[in-house]
Amino acid sequence: MIKKGSPNSRRDFVKTSVLASGAIFSGLPIKAMANNRSNTINELKIGLVGCGGRGTGAAYEALNTSTAVKLVAMGEVFDDRLNSAYQNLKNAFPDQIDVPDTRKFIGFNAYLKVIEHCDIVILATPAPFRPIHFEAAINAGKHAFIEKPLFVDIPGYLKIMETNELAKQKRLSVGVGLQLRFEGGYQEMKDKIAEGAIGDITSLDVYYNVGAPVIFPRQPEQTEMNYQMRNWRYFTWLWGGQLAGQAIHQIDIMNWIMNDYPNTVNGLGGRQAYSGPNQGNTYDHHYAEYEYSNKVKLHVQCRNIDNNWNKSGFHIQGSIGYADDKSQIFNSAGELIWRYRNKEEVFGSSQKCQSHFINSILENNPINQVEYGAKSTLTTIMGRMAIHSGQRLNLEQVLASKKTILPNEFTWDATMPDMPGKDGNYEIPIPGKTEVL
Repeated sequence: MIKKGSPNSRRDFVKTSVLASGAIFSGLPIKAMANNRSNTINELKIGLVGCGGRGTGAAYEALNTSTAVKLVAMGEVFDDRLNSAYQNLKNAFPDQIDVPDTRKFIGFNAYLKVIEHCDIVILATPAPFRPIHFEAAINAGKHAFIEKPLFVDIPGYLKIMETNELAKQKRLSVGVGLQLRFEGGYQEMKDKIAEGAIGDITSLDVYYNVGAPVIFPRQPEQTEMNYQMRNWRYFTWLWGGQLAGQAIHQIDIMNWIMNDYPNTVNGLGGRQAYSGPNQGNTYDHHYAEYEYSNKVKLHVQCRNIDNNWNKSGFHIQGSIGYADDKSQIFNSAGELIWRYRNKEEVFGSSQKCQSHFINSILENNPINQVEYGAKSTLTTIMGRMAIHSGQRLNLEQVLASKKTILPNEFTWDATMPDMPGKDGNYEIPIPGKTEVL
């Protein structure tokens, strides 16, 4: 299942010659991250479900962690995505790829077949499939790496949390793709803030302003499900909106620094540049004002519009200074008082995140990152619900929702929750009229 990011996204590195040449991370050999420690596991079989850019990237990072890791099965709904991912990974890791045609599975049930053949499954499809795939993996006793966001509605949240209780009982490792927590600069900055470097936190700001996603034009004979999945970032049920699909990384860092999750939210948004059926039913801009239990507010602005000021990052304001997304701290006069610099730090946060997960299995020391992954996803879904409805919502109201935004079944001919009208356009959420609970 396709997961296509923006041209400058980490999701797209698999499409570059860097991967094809077998070197990443400042030109170092791809095996530089290999785990050289001896361990009792000689081979770790992984399966990949969802072979878009992020899925391929996660598999790359898993293989790059240790030569004990072997890719043995792949699943997708689009065969061109699977074949492209396979070739890129085979070129980079010729000795660690063992995926014959008999273990390349196409279709909505491909995940079940992949799970049969592996010890670990990487779940990197669009988010609405995550609760179902995660449940199947844990029921089968398999370790799982689950990409963000973890769900798109409250029934999905409840399913993820229920399944995770079983994962903990089985002592299975579960990693989550919120990799910014592994950024060395952010880790040290969090400690500095906790020590009082900026005083009391008074407000937080998150930015995710980028261009519009690529559009894949409708093809003759193409079903509505096929079309929407090819253009998944234009349909709310498939990615949960921009807060969940993109800004979740920075929102998660704010939750981490606050050691808390917002309990109320209001916001606004709309479609100012998007128009017509080719751009589905998602908003192209969002603003959410969250409030934590200590009354500190988090302000989030997002935009998917071309030819605008772009910024992805954050600002943390304190009573005696502030911190920013470049791992810098300033005093109230705007003078730099601390900056993270580690010239020996070679690998990026995404590789560190994946390696931490893989090594937890190699070393038989299970980790479980679902709690923060699910609650930060919940933060984003709350925000979308408030923006679409025009209401100020609290956590209790949101968690009581039984409303699903998913189709009744996952088949190519399924009746979709969002169908085009007679004019070809999709129904757009209208604040004050749209019901989200």
